[in-house]
Amino acid sequence: MKPARTIPLQDWMTDPAAMAIMNTLQGKMHENEPVALFVGGCVRNALLGEPVEDVDIATSLSPEDVIEKLGNVGIKTIPTGLEHGTITAVIGKKRFEITTLRIDVKTDGRRAVVSYTDDWIEDAKRRDFTVNTLLSDAKGNIYDPLQKGLEHIAAKKIIFVGNPEKRIEEDYLRILRYFRFHALYGEGAFDEKALKACKKAAPKIKTLARERIAQEFFKIIASDNPTYILETMFSQGILTEFDFKENALEILRHLCTFQSNYELRALPTRLYVLAAMNFENLKTMEQRLIFPKIFLKDMQALAGVLALPDLDKDQIVRTAIYRHGRSATAQSLMVELAIDRVMNGYAPQALKIIQNWPIPNFPINGEDIQKAGIKPGPELGQTLRNIENWWIENNFQPDRKECFKKIS
Repeated sequence: MKPARTIPLQDWMTDPAAMAIMNTLQGKMHENEPVALFVGGCVRNALLGEPVEDVDIATSLSPEDVIEKLGNVGIKTIPTGLEHGTITAVIGKKRFEITTLRIDVKTDGRRAVVSYTDDWIEDAKRRDFTVNTLLSDAKGNIYDPLQKGLEHIAAKKIIFVGNPEKRIEEDYLRILRYFRFHALYGEGAFDEKALKACKKAAPKIKTLARERIAQEFFKIIASDNPTYILETMFSQGILTEFDFKENALEILRHLCTFQSNYELRALPTRLYVLAAMNFENLKTMEQRLIFPKIFLKDMQALAGVLALPDLDKDQIVRTAIYRHGRSATAQSLMVELAIDRVMNGYAPQALKIIQNWPIPNFPINGEDIQKAGIKPGPELGQTLRNIENWWIENNFQPDRKECFKKIS
């Protein structure tokens, strides 16, 4: 296998930890043939000019040989996926997944039984998309084993390797991965063969774990233009049980624009809008997804701010911040802008208050109410709330002495 092209050396290629692993695996016995190559996302992203987060390595060595070679030079290894030929090498705080070249022997749409190979082309044939088949050595030489990856990278096309139906049958999560990759790295029209295969296998998504579905779906929603992707997904019968309303997608489109313009992206806000700001719709979504508790907490705060009058006055903005926090107030402002579909001239002033207003402390508490002769119970709580509401309505100005005068 010969290099197809060469790119300038990348920081992640010349990282001492990565070099230590690559040099150890390659050794000096195989100078004219690659034994270990960078693979997948790091190579793809380098070619696209995208940030590289994880660095994965493919090798023709067996997992046992990888463990032995790295162990001989003091590099720690963890058998994180030994049944699939994957081990994790650890150097300091850095981790590298190293996987032996393999062929799928048997798949059931969720798991695979594999056998090892030393054939780079056969290993590439079992991968999901052509843009993920590209490889690189530590010198920046790019290998294109199927002779399709570089072409599709340049055209920003997301194309399944070989037969799309077969690739999807191997792992039904690839349906969502296809749309996620198109959202992040694709341009232009979708591949018709891919759409047909995704539509045919869409009912199989329900066989997947909710965690796996959520991971892919959230990445789609977090992309620059998720509505285009979602509209296509729903037209192909994918996750249609969510029953998203057309106006929700339209509001989401505008929300993404305002979040981008103000550099205030937030995934929970997008999910809440997608659910038409209705917690019953969120319950329907939870049949397929698992929402992190922090997401639900953020959505509750959003609902609280949106239940207030529109954020078009200083006092209302301050009230929202005091009751529900800065983040929820800023995101609610983005939602209001998206619903109105116009740039609100007051928005910069509101954001200035959100960023800079020092949140005051309510001057009295329950103990103060008790000292005034009101016993613990519903009356005490209601009295405290009434005084706090009065304090807020008076622009947070009354001091402790004035608040005490309101106790009755």
